[in-house]
Amino acid sequence: MSNSKFSSSHLAAGIAATGLGLYLLRKAAKSAFRSEARRNASSQFEFHLAVHLDGSSASKPWVLVKQPKSADMMQLREAVASAFALDSAEGLRLYPVQRRGGDGPCAALHPELARTASLETLLSQLPPEQLQIVELVCTTGKAEAPALSGVPAAAPAFPLPGPCLPFIGTTYQLLGPEPIYSNNIANNVFPPEKYPYGATVRSYSGGPKSKVGDFPVGSAFHIDAETMTTWSADAEIVKELIERTPEFPKLWNRPAQLALQDFTGNGLFTSSETSEDWKSAHNLLPRGFNQIKVKSFAPQILSKTRAFVQEWSRFPAGYRLEGVNDWLTAMTADAVVACAMGMDMRNVERLGAGQAPHSFVDTFRFGLGYSTQSITAKSEYGWKRFMPFSGAEAELKARYAKAKADMQKQVEDMVEATRRGDMGGANSVIRSMLQDKTSDGKFVHYGALYGHVVNLMIAGHETTAATLGFTMQLLAEHPEYEARALAEVREVMQQRTEPSVDDVPKLQFVEQCFREALRLYSPVAMLSRDAAHDTLLGGHKIYQGERVNVLTSALHTNPEYWGGEFGDPRTFNPDRFSADAVRKRHPNAYHPWGFSTRACIGSQFALFEAKTFLASMLIHFRLEGVPGYKLVASTHAGGAAPSPKDLAFILHPRPGGPLWTDAGLMQPLPATKEVPVMDSCSPISAKPAAPTPARMDGPEMKVLYGSNTGASQEFASQVATSAGKAGFQVSTCSLDTAVSENLLDSPDGRLVVIITSTYNGLPPDNAVKFKAWLQQSKAALEGLKFAVFGVGNSQWHTYQQFPREVDTGLANSGAQRVCDLGACDVDSASFDSDFDDWLATLLRTIGGAATAEAAEDGDDPEDGKLEFVLEDGRIQTPLLTDIGAALMAWNEGKAAAHKLMGLGNNVGAHGNTALEVVEEARELCQQPHGRSVRHVTLKLPEDHPGYRAGDHLEVLPPNDPMLVASALNALGVDKDAVVRWDPSKTSRKWRNTGASVDERLKTKIPAMHVTAGLVLEWVPDLAAVPGRKLCTRLAHYVTSAEARDELLALGSDAALHKEKVAGPKMSLAELLQRFSGQLQMTIGDLVVLAKDLTPRRYSVSSSPEAMADRRLVTVTVGQVEFTTGTGRKHHGLASTCLGNMTKGGIIPGFVRSLQSNFHLPAEPSNPIIMVGPGTGVAPMMGFLQERESLLKKGIQLGPAEMFFGCRSRDQDYLYQEELHAHLRSGALSRLHVAFSRETEQKVYVQDKIWEQRESVWKLLQNPRCMVYICGDARAMAPDVKQAFQRVAEHCGGKSSASAANMVALMVESGRYVEDVWAA
Repeated sequence: MSNSKFSSSHLAAGIAATGLGLYLLRKAAKSAFRSEARRNASSQFEFHLAVHLDGSSASKPWVLVKQPKSADMMQLREAVASAFALDSAEGLRLYPVQRRGGDGPCAALHPELARTASLETLLSQLPPEQLQIVELVCTTGKAEAPALSGVPAAAPAFPLPGPCLPFIGTTYQLLGPEPIYSNNIANNVFPPEKYPYGATVRSYSGGPKSKVGDFPVGSAFHIDAETMTTWSADAEIVKELIERTPEFPKLWNRPAQLALQDFTGNGLFTSSETSEDWKSAHNLLPRGFNQIKVKSFAPQILSKTRAFVQEWSRFPAGYRLEGVNDWLTAMTADAVVACAMGMDMRNVERLGAGQAPHSFVDTFRFGLGYSTQSITAKSEYGWKRFMPFSGAEAELKARYAKAKADMQKQVEDMVEATRRGDMGGANSVIRSMLQDKTSDGKFVHYGALYGHVVNLMIAGHETTAATLGFTMQLLAEHPEYEARALAEVREVMQQRTEPSVDDVPKLQFVEQCFREALRLYSPVAMLSRDAAHDTLLGGHKIYQGERVNVLTSALHTNPEYWGGEFGDPRTFNPDRFSADAVRKRHPNAYHPWGFSTRACIGSQFALFEAKTFLASMLIHFRLEGVPGYKLVASTHAGGAAPSPKDLAFILHPRPGGPLWTDAGLMQPLPATKEVPVMDSCSPISAKPAAPTPARMDGPEMKVLYGSNTGASQEFASQVATSAGKAGFQVSTCSLDTAVSENLLDSPDGRLVVIITSTYNGLPPDNAVKFKAWLQQSKAALEGLKFAVFGVGNSQWHTYQQFPREVDTGLANSGAQRVCDLGACDVDSASFDSDFDDWLATLLRTIGGAATAEAAEDGDDPEDGKLEFVLEDGRIQTPLLTDIGAALMAWNEGKAAAHKLMGLGNNVGAHGNTALEVVEEARELCQQPHGRSVRHVTLKLPEDHPGYRAGDHLEVLPPNDPMLVASALNALGVDKDAVVRWDPSKTSRKWRNTGASVDERLKTKIPAMHVTAGLVLEWVPDLAAVPGRKLCTRLAHYVTSAEARDELLALGSDAALHKEKVAGPKMSLAELLQRFSGQLQMTIGDLVVLAKDLTPRRYSVSSSPEAMADRRLVTVTVGQVEFTTGTGRKHHGLASTCLGNMTKGGIIPGFVRSLQSNFHLPAEPSNPIIMVGPGTGVAPMMGFLQERESLLKKGIQLGPAEMFFGCRSRDQDYLYQEELHAHLRSGALSRLHVAFSRETEQKVYVQDKIWEQRESVWKLLQNPRCMVYICGDARAMAPDVKQAFQRVAEHCGGKSSASAANMVALMVESGRYVEDVWAA
């Protein structure tokens, strides 16, 4: 018996021990898995590093530094130096921090970081509970490691908004009198009087975890990510979220969101950015709501507004109108569905007739209410839900299932009606989703149509309806603002009772009222983002999966942005949105429609609709608020957006308005012709009229361009090709040619499309006559239709100036604008995509939806691929292996073609010729290891017509040999392979080997043979960052499906392209190398696909009058070198080539004399002021040389004052000896040098101008004084202009406006001239 008991107890003990062992083993395995999973919470592609600068006392001790994992130590040091605004990365030492107990104090510093690969090891050693980023302490200029006591505590989390209570943490801050809990947070945590916890806080749930979805399978989240939520009212945090969009995506992944998604589907607004359905809709749907489309919706919007006014005019004067929210919902729902889907639901008319609204309204309200828990068994059944067998929950669930099924059936019927052509015109978003492709060639997934349609139908009207209600009540409460809005409407509409499409943009104060209501009562309560990985945000730690909510009600009442002169931020004051107030405010203080990739696509539609509606209401009605009514935002009505609770008005006709009678009674608006009702709605037919036979002589279009470097001419050729395919008769020429040949003098309804750039605000060289012609054509162009597209660089302060002048000038002269002014920024990797979007919009506007494909196919990728073809057999012409021989052969071919066509033989005056280096480049910097600037001397050809001081030298640079070798390797072509170059086969309208070559000549220039290496060295720009369009096209040349998908994703997803390509500045050669071995591409394919190398322009730093040989010309070249995000050392193509060429070297180029007045005055006695910091001194050296030559001839000179700037006299004082020699000779009267790094306070040329204001003003008072500015366009040029204005104010006693006008007049008269560039 005892043995039995002993055996049993041993067995039980054994089982228990085994169970305990398995439990402990499972726990250990789970812990190990969690540790590994947490380490994957760090960024996959780059290191996120928390860096502290030793000795710094900044309020945020840790700064985030991001570096690609391929970066080396030099790149890392440069990134750290940039983050702390240090002058140099030299001497920086980085020490990794080791902490005690996760986020405890610093236990030790690792040895100095010697290689970036060690960061991966350090990451793997971090405990899972710690933020998965490496901390580094940085020292400058000392060899020893910093003291441990100087290492601050780990980056903190944002503060809690009050004490944590058991079980509920800090969620009690959601409680309060407001029905919208985010408003309670704003009142409790972010009261405008004072922020007790700061502008960003981190709330604790008290323990309950929120499930986090849409992350990779196996992700393990830190407990804080599941129990903490960050709330922010800080515009700087918003700015950072926008700048780091890929790291903080919008995810639809929390339980409450998923419950709503069950009803609304995976639509545009209720899906994660990672969803393929969202990506396709985000690519396609915004096209339906651009500003051009919005204007085309004006008739439908006005029709529904008229119907609304008509129904309200039937109420007697003084009537108390309840249920205003229902009326506004009816109006906006009708408008958006009619405009975007081609169906009139007639809810306004139904409501006026006392009928039930369209079934969509009740269905969506119930479905939304149930899924968001505002409709529950308690709200619907009260105490009856507790009765035995009541089945309240089951009945409610069944009602929800039926509502969902009804909604799906309604959407399905709309889709099928659109497919059959029974409803929806060219602007139908349903038709677009059924027929149009995204930019990567995909269609919207059919199963996603329900979600997108429901999202648009709900979000497209609820938010506008709610904000209209708030605006109307606020105006009723503030009669002084109502009076101003009414006065503006009356002034704009000029006795008319309805606004026209052109009136709406002029209603600025009405818009201010609407925007102010949006600020106070934003329909989107919170803008949420999730952290993609562990990182820092605003210097505070954020874990992967942690949610960041921007509370719009708090952001929009933050006193830092909204108080001040306007008083209490919670009060209504539309002047907060005056142009001046908006300009002064933080650009991210106002986001009622979301931001970044999730900004509302219908915001322009909503503004247009709201202004149209409010203008009509102000003209027709005076709305009196109900006595005692208090405005409260609530979702009590079951809508998607908070609306004014129980909104009602006492209705009166506007005195003197269309409904007013002498007795003060309401005069009903006359009935309008009703649209016949078909079943429950009225589809707007999309069936076309009987087809018109295609005309053989289609409508005429002239495409005109203004271009210096050829980019605008290239775009013009694309317009011509696309328009030709769309059925237009197209001709193309420069703007000046159009004037010379009188092509614009007889407007007869023809269409003119203009593509132009600008240069320092001036027209391109081939558009100068056009500008003069346009200035003389006031009110003489009626009958002409036009569209303008501007090409520019946003870093220039004159960005898009001339295109804007052209657009405005044509309109002011009576021409009809058919498409809004388009623009692209060549400093952006998406500039070609921006042009494509504009061209597609233009063609749809002028030729119907059928021309959309013509826009997409405007430039044929097959066209031009035979210009460069590999040849295997024997060749009959010499093989050209260097650029000098190639240029000689090109120019000989041009000359032969000229002679053949009877055009003479003058081919050397324009276009690229061989420029020869006549002496080794001379270093101008005293310490060139920090910054290098070189003086380069070249010789022009014998037959060159010469140049003047102030001209430019344009040179065509070669590609970096490393990039050439990489591209050849990717193509699998030997550098010495023979290539046949046939100019007659080019697809370009221009080529940088001769920008002025007549198209007719190309067919006469004989083919040549060159090496493959020479082609890739001088034709395609291999260093350029490939745009999204190029990525899409490159996908057609790869052999693997995986590579094709990757390239198509880069082409379609702007955020992904920015992260992978544009952000790190990946070159075309690197992209090709990435797919080496997977490319089926010829050299001809690559040349057509890539951008051409473009000439680089340098200000001439010499005068032929001072040179021993008048053909000698010099330039001043700053060496450009930096490391890209891919780890590639980038060397400026032209600066590197010019600065390192040996004597006798050849580079293609030519002198360009621009149309500006940047030359010395014809009268030498005129005074001049020269401002040229850095390499901007170059043209001034030419001027001074010319003045020296005049002095030697005994000619009397006027005073010449010069302002030069550099870092220090012993580092980069360019031309120091020459400048002092000019001072001694008298060619230069006075020299003022600003040294920006020699004193604690940085000094720039604008400071020196102010310092010398008395002498400067004395010169400016002379009406013949010339001012020359050369250098940085982005900061220096505007600051210098401001300095001259200050001088005029202080010394001349002028007002600010008068001083600005004085400088403007100098600019206009050619006495204040700039030669500036984007730095």
